[in-house]
Amino acid sequence: MTATRRWIDPFENMSDEEFDAHVDALFSSRPRTVGVSLRVQQDLLERVKRQAARADIPYQTFIKSMLEAGVSRLERRGPSAPRARKSGSRGRRGARAQLPR
Repeated sequence: MTATRRWIDPFENMSDEEFDAHVDALFSSRPRTVGVSLRVQQDLLERVKRQAARADIPYQTFIKSMLEAGVSRLERRGPSAPRARKSGSRGRRGARAQLPR
């Protein structure tokens, strides 16, 4: 015969006010996030979604984890010399200068 385990409520001895304070503390300790808008090539987005599906996570979560991993890797590398731009590429200023005002 298998023994059944009785579920024990860890919050049973808390008042409603204590429970509310506990939940508020949990949510306030989460890092705040901000919304961003990012334009990417359709092919890249499809590839990202495929990889996210393989990892069984939402694609936006996958993008955040890849961004975090990439930035952490750069930070571990430490300061380095600026990379040379590819021929014909424009930085943000170059692209902005082409916009009508």
